[in-house]
Amino acid sequence: MDPQKQNNIPELKPLDLYNFENFFNVYKDRDNYFYNLLNTVNFPDVLADSYFQTYTVPYDNITWTDISNKQYATPQLWWLICSVNKINNPIEFPKAGTVLKILDPRIVTEVLQSIKQQ
Repeated sequence: MDPQKQNNIPELKPLDLYNFENFFNVYKDRDNYFYNLLNTVNFPDVLADSYFQTYTVPYDNITWTDISNKQYATPQLWWLICSVNKINNPIEFPKAGTVLKILDPRIVTEVLQSIKQQ
């Protein structure tokens, strides 16, 4: 099977735009589907400040999904926050007082659609 995106494979559950899995190719080995997780989403180091707002982590042990839920009203965009802030280990939570760059919620859909088309 040639690599495809999950939403193009009828026997797999469709994903909504916010799912990180949208950005990985799906492969099939016998009866099992799998993602190539070696690919990732990278944002340029220099993006206009007008695309972002900041968020100061209020306390230790807040999860990336909690931050995503507070900023985007969905826990699914945790990976977007980590990608924008060059977080390589999302298992490690941010420390209180850390200032994060948050992609402006008004342009998230546009940015995700652009990434998906690449």
